[in-house]
Amino acid sequence: MAEQALRPQVGVGVIFVRGGKVFLAKRHGAHGEDTWASAGGHLENGESLEECARREAMEELGVTVGEMRYLCVSNIIAYGKHYVDVEFIGDIEGQEPRLMEPEAFYDSGWFPLDDPPDPLFVAVRYALESYGSGQHYFPGD
Repeated sequence: MAEQALRPQVGVGVIFVRGGKVFLAKRHGAHGEDTWASAGGHLENGESLEECARREAMEELGVTVGEMRYLCVSNIIAYGKHYVDVEFIGDIEGQEPRLMEPEAFYDSGWFPLDDPPDPLFVAVRYALESYGSGQHYFPGD
């Protein structure tokens, strides 16, 4: 069991962009506390990456994700943990995200892509960089 705990985990996230703005929410909890993030979480056994992104978006932000596009994969060692993270951009059409898990997030809004709030959750920082640059791999800081 101790050896398994030392292995990297798989994280999956999805960002939402509309009208030059990105939806972000401020995180609660020890993993990235007080950073701005989007929907995301752990990949479950037997789940596809896309299923995970859609599930997390519904659980955390109450939105149904339609079309999704792969953004990037990152090797993230931060907040005392190690993750291989996969990020997507998702279409939520006219839906308005809302905070469904107050224990996970405590503030939210749409922010300009060229001036997001600080500090960003590391995975979201890479996702936004990928969205703007087209870069698809981030080896970590």
